[in-house]
Amino acid sequence: MMFMRVVQNEWMKLVRRRRLTAVIVLALCLVGMFGLGELHEKQVYSRVAVQETPVSPNWRAQAEQILAASQERLKQLDQAQSASAPSATQADTRASLQQQVQEARYRLSRDVAPLAPNRVNAWSETIDFLGPVSRIFLPLLVIVLVGDIVAGEMTQGTIKLLLVRPVRRRTLLWGKWAIAAASSAALSFLVCFAFLATALAIDGAQGGWQPTWLNVHVKFYSAPGSLQPIPVSSYDHAAVWPMWQAFLLQSALVAAAMVAVASIAFTCSVLLPSAMVSTSAAMGTIIIGYMVAAMARGQSWVKALFTTHLSLYGNLAGGTAYSIGSPVTLQEGLWVLLLWTVVPLAVAFARFGRQDVLNA
Repeated sequence: MMFMRVVQNEWMKLVRRRRLTAVIVLALCLVGMFGLGELHEKQVYSRVAVQETPVSPNWRAQAEQILAASQERLKQLDQAQSASAPSATQADTRASLQQQVQEARYRLSRDVAPLAPNRVNAWSETIDFLGPVSRIFLPLLVIVLVGDIVAGEMTQGTIKLLLVRPVRRRTLLWGKWAIAAASSAALSFLVCFAFLATALAIDGAQGGWQPTWLNVHVKFYSAPGSLQPIPVSSYDHAAVWPMWQAFLLQSALVAAAMVAVASIAFTCSVLLPSAMVSTSAAMGTIIIGYMVAAMARGQSWVKALFTTHLSLYGNLAGGTAYSIGSPVTLQEGLWVLLLWTVVPLAVAFARFGRQDVLNA
């Protein structure tokens, strides 16, 4: 009962804060910029093709031909590679054939015709845009929203009024973290769906059943004369999903990553009893972590940074492996973010439990 009262009190504080208004305005600005980009892209396509190229009515026959031809070529390629290890070029060719086979099977089994060549797909545009947004912009919004949830009250001295009440420090801190985590997850979902709604309004609702690939593994091949290994996608264990389901999964993964960011910002707010300092420190961890991950591309230890996994959907679709130059899976990303959530929270609770707040 006491915990729910703390949560209710913290939620009322969050709703009344000016920071919430600032976060909403910044998010709307980003959504507006995304909408302008979609309008520009649509105008470009309309100039290139005044009349939309229609989908062939015989697309099923074409898909069956592609399926048969790709399966035959894939069989021949596997037989040729059975005696020796494949090169990067051969692996890339095999991946392309696997992708064609999986796409043809998906379209035939679900009766999903391909989109017109010059039709912009709102679902794919949103999924692609959410990748960079979840790595940089959205974490900064989360920090602005909850980065001073404890330090702000320490700065103003209102934390003392809470501690003199009959409520345990641990309960108080749990209530504040619950609001920080829940508001960060809610902000993530709202931003994701705002992008989708904007794209659908501009580009139309078609494309939700178009295929996209998840659980794509990336293998790295050494090549003579190349200083860096060559990444090649592998579709041996890939799954083909409709884009609307992939978007829902991506939104959930973005929310999970933002809970980890909120936990780190929450810890900074407890350890640094200054609203400005704690917010700046949390923002610094995002920016520095992102820069370190970019500069140390190809190093295996980069996978231990939480900033590497802020786009968990990229772990699942293979994009993260390409960006860091090292194979990585969704499970690894979830474990890293879990550690970066639990360990900072343990430090925050240990610090707050022994901190002399009343005499500060």
